[in-house]
Formats: sequence, structure tokens, C-alpha cells
Amino acid sequence: MFDYSNLNKNFIVIGANTAGLAAANQIRRIRHDAQITVLEAGEYISYGSCGLPYFISGIVENIQDLLVYSKDYFEKNKNIKILLNHKVVGIDCSKKQLAVLVNNNCRQNNNSKDNIQNNKSTNFLNFSFDKLIICSGASPIKLEDTEGINSKNVFYFRNVYDALNLKNFLKSNTPQSAAIIGGGYIGLLLADAFYKLGIKVNIVEAKPKIYSDYEDEIIEILTNQVLKNNQKIFTNYKLKKFNCNKANNFAYSALLEHSLKPAELIELDSDIFIICTGIKPNTEFLKNSSIDIAKNGAIKTSSTCQTTQPSIFAAGDCCMVKNIITNSYEYIPTAQNALKMGRIAGANAAGQKEVFQGSLNTKIDKIFDLEIARTGLSLNTALEYKFDAVKITDQYLSHVKALGGAVKVNVSIVVDKKTRKILGAQMIGSQGVSKRIDVFSTAVLAGLTVDNIYQLDLSYSPFASTLPDLINKICGKASLLLNKAKF
Repeated sequence: MFDYSNLNKNFIVIGANTAGLAAANQIRRIRHDAQITVLEAGEYISYGSCGLPYFISGIVENIQDLLVYSKDYFEKNKNIKILLNHKVVGIDCSKKQLAVLVNNNCRQNNNSKDNIQNNKSTNFLNFSFDKLIICSGASPIKLEDTEGINSKNVFYFRNVYDALNLKNFLKSNTPQSAAIIGGGYIGLLLADAFYKLGIKVNIVEAKPKIYSDYEDEIIEILTNQVLKNNQKIFTNYKLKKFNCNKANNFAYSALLEHSLKPAELIELDSDIFIICTGIKPNTEFLKNSSIDIAKNGAIKTSSTCQTTQPSIFAAGDCCMVKNIITNSYEYIPTAQNALKMGRIAGANAAGQKEVFQGSLNTKIDKIFDLEIARTGLSLNTALEYKFDAVKITDQYLSHVKALGGAVKVNVSIVVDKKTRKILGAQMIGSQGVSKRIDVFSTAVLAGLTVDNIYQLDLSYSPFASTLPDLINKICGKASLLLNKAKF
């Protein structure tokens, strides 16, 4: 058994959400003697931003239902000290010391701007550590230079503060229309939430398509579903400015500029505007430190989640992540990555030697009643990394038609022609997607060929699948096409 008696005992974790709390929990499991302190910049802990759109739509009625654990739970049951409203603003790696801004009356405004520096109840403290785990998360990319960005009806959307402020605005102002700037997953989840509230939505995306990391044939189905529900999508347009009523500081329209033809402008009227143009790591406090960070500000870590400083580890949305297929390091801020990295960072900070294998960027969303999911590489990414890749697509039923309720499920897989291994998969349909994408994810991780997957002994019952299952079918089709050299 490992002897921990000669190890340092003072552990500090920055951030009290998925990665940070996973790290703190893992330290406690291994080191009963440890002094563990978690520094959280805000007032809310133990939640995921992916659940917040459901609070906006009303599916989740009470925001507290999205907070998995309370501060008291960790302090009473785990002996983990959690300090709220403690924002880390600086670090001295050589002295193993943090500069922390403390605010005992913290509230954030509707634009998620931190008012802590303007609050008279703030003060600075220094915290020393033996081992540090950075799980500081990410924040919305701010469009600070955009005219009208500080209007009362312009919002960012990332955390509990944003959700509460947006919910309060919806209740007190009852907007009839909304413009969402950004066609990624948060933007589309919010569009779905507004649709459920009877609010007409316009989605603005600077790229040629929404959900840009998906294949065209998958996104075509999603796009048609959005349009069928009387929502509008403006692709290849980016925000130029907001036109505002100076009397009440409300924006009444957004001026959009074509991404390829700047002279082509559109004025989009709306009652409320949501900025969903991506996120960036919360690592500003590391800029003058010796910790290595990527161009986007994300922390570079080893497979053990260790930074360039031996006593400092990092995990979650503030970090770069290894792509399992390409072995390149990318920014993949998912809840699964945060949880696994947090546990591994905590374990290794406590003296163990665990390894984070990396990520396949597996994810799923349900938008306008369609499940859309992906894992692994798209065809374009596979070709960029010099795989001899080909894409196979088809459409199948979710289960046996005779039982009623069967729906069409579209599936695309990317296969390496030389090795016959599956490199990625994407699916869309109103049902039958969620667990099948997990089978594909497992197959990619295991390095299975399409021949292997065609032979998988998958469960069958008429209410649950067809015979054979669509997973077997698409891989059987790929096997036949590869054998016939149809590419």
C-alpha cells in the first residue's frame, strides 16, 4: 500500500463545479488526512450549464433542482471546505501562493460581468498550497467592442446568474421575439426553449451551417426541423452592432453583416437578444505565470492532468484535451471530460498515477424533438489528418414498423479504407439515437472494424430495434462497399 505520510496535506481546488468537486472528492477518498479547500468565484456550485436551458423553458421549474449537491453536503459529509465568492486573480507558482479577491455580497448583472471589483465589501487574501488543482471552467466570449452590447435586453448565457436574470426578464417583459447570435448547441437549446414559450426565434450563425461540427446531411435534417417550426436561420451572417433606444437602453434590432460579403447587411428586429458565440477558458490569472497555456488560453496538461508545474494539476473546461483518434490536443469542453479529468487530477494530486486517455468528443442533444448525436471524427477532419477516409450514410427505422411509432433515423459513419476501422459516427432522429451513439463510441475507442461491428451481438426486440439493428446494417453496408471498392 502506498505510504502517504510524507506527502503535503494542503490541497486547494479552484472551481466548485463538475471538475473541481470531482477532484476534491477524489482527494478525500485517498487522503483522509488532507486539508481540502475549494475556491469558487460565484455563489452556486455543483451544476452543469447544459441543464440551464430547461429552466428557461419551464421543464425544470426550480433552479435549485439543477444544483446536484450543496455546500453543506461537502463540508459536513466530506470535510471539504468550500469558500464562495472567492475569485482567484493571480498565482505565484514558485511561492505556491494564490491571490484571491473575496466578495461577501456578490451578484452578477444580466451580461455576466463580474462586479466584484466595484463592490466595497471586497478584499484580497493570499492562500498557500502544497498541491493545486485548477478547475476554473469557462465563460462566454464577450463581444465588448460591439455597439449596443450593454443594452438591457442583450444577454449572455452560461451560468446560473445568466439563467436567473434571463428568466426574470422573460417574466417581466414577455418578449414576443428573440434573436440568438450563435448556432451552436447552447444557441439551439435556447431556441428550443423559447419556442416552447411561444417566442418566435431568429438564429444567426456566422458559418455556412448551424452545428458546424456535424455532417451536412445530418444538419440539413435539423435545419428543416427548425424551419418547419416557423423559426428562421441566418447562416453566413455575423453581428455588426445593436441599434438601441437611448431613452430606455433597450436594443430594438441587430445589424447583421454577411461573413463573405461585408457590404451585404440585414437589420433584424427583436425584443430580446442572446449572445451564444462560444466560450473561452477562465485562465486570465495564469497569464504571467510559468504554467503553459494554448493560444485560446486553455491549460496544457499531461496525460496525468499535470501542468508544467509538478505541484499543479488542471481539469475541465479550462484545459486542452487529447483527441484519442488523432492524438492532437484540442479544446473539447464536455461534462464527461470534466468529470473524468477532475477525478484523475484529484487522484494524482493525492499521490496516485492515473491516466486520462482522452476524448472522442461524444455528445448528444435533443432539439425541436430531434435527438442529434456524434462521436469521433467527421469526414473533413479525418481527411485533414490524412486518413484514407470515406463516409457511408443511410436511413433506417428506429424499430419494427408493425408495432407503430417507428421513426426514421439517419446515420453517417466515417471509415478508414485501409484499416476498415470506424473513425466516427453521427445520427439524428426523434428516437433511437442516444444509446446507439454510445455503441459507436465504444467501437471507435476499441478500434473495431466495420466487419467487427456488423457481427456485434446487439439486443433485439420488435419494440426496440429492427433485425438486424441499424448499427449492424450501416456497418454491413460499409463492409460490402469496401469489398467492392465502390469508393
